[in-house]
Amino acid sequence: MSAGERHRGSSGPSAKPPARRAKCPICGKPRSNDFRPFCSKACADIDLGRWLGGRYVVPGETVAKTDDEPDE
Repeated sequence: MSAGERHRGSSGPSAKPPARRAKCPICGKPRSNDFRPFCSKACADIDLGRWLGGRYVVPGETVAKTDDEPDE
């Protein structure tokens, strides 16, 4: 391999794929550094609304109700 070949990049198994721009998890547009990981305040607000509305949940063990807790 000549010196010129080493600097042109390699296509072997250790070659990195080209960097892809990360996308907004809500709409798929490119992310904004100001609202990371989202593209805009609107998408950040949509995500927050989903968390507050109970659409997202973190898995865990079921907690048994106690007599002190009111029924919903």
